[in-house]
Amino acid sequence: MSLLARFEGMAEFLFTGAFKKGGVRLQPVEIAKELVKAMLKNKQVSISQVYVPNSYRVYLHPSDWGPLASFGDVFLIELSKYLFAEAERNGYTFLSKPAIELHADETVNPREMVVEINFDDSIDVDWGEEEKENDATNESNWRESTTIFRERVKTNSLAQDVAGRNSDYFLEIIEGPDVGQTFSLQEAEVFIGRHAQCDLVLHDPEVSRRHLKIASEENGWWLDDLGSTNGSFVNGQRITHQTTAPGDRIQIGQSVLVIQKSL
Repeated sequence: MSLLARFEGMAEFLFTGAFKKGGVRLQPVEIAKELVKAMLKNKQVSISQVYVPNSYRVYLHPSDWGPLASFGDVFLIELSKYLFAEAERNGYTFLSKPAIELHADETVNPREMVVEINFDDSIDVDWGEEEKENDATNESNWRESTTIFRERVKTNSLAQDVAGRNSDYFLEIIEGPDVGQTFSLQEAEVFIGRHAQCDLVLHDPEVSRRHLKIASEENGWWLDDLGSTNGSFVNGQRITHQTTAPGDRIQIGQSVLVIQKSL
């Protein structure tokens, strides 16, 4: 098993932190300090680097979450930069810029927080400091580009038209933990992985959180591996990006998917 695969298996658990009851609500600086503690506590040592988690999902009581959420991306980017600077100061390495998410959860007590941490090699965080290249250049990167909140990119009318022509087709999972499941290919782009925000969520431990993208084309579909840990394969051959057609065996982790046409 690769180093990154071990990270994904070892680091996905909950860390809880409680605070003194003196204040009315959690303050941003308290969130930042607890994230640094979680980062340092969960470092992993490789042959030449010390890695720290790059994914932090914070759960707060709604009364604490509301005021912080009102800051939007600005606060989350500041947290990301703060963690990055602390890691650099300690000589630690991220797999990518750290991604921070805030979620309201009524099961969490006021002035407490629960943090889910992970090493996720498919994350690509945008701090908004560099100008985006044009769409053609972005496409050449072959990787999902996300903000901290991971908002989906809207498809253009041409992509929607192509997707409409492919709407009679669907993905069928013929091997793996989700065998028998089907998923319509009516959307222009379909993201596949273990992450709950993917279009097709697989319960396969060998699949990365964001593993593969399938995009409709005029003559079929285009596959992009999103920097997955264990790779993507078509008919037994490892691919980074490639066209595919109905009947091809698309393998990610233990799962095998085939594009089929509706009767």
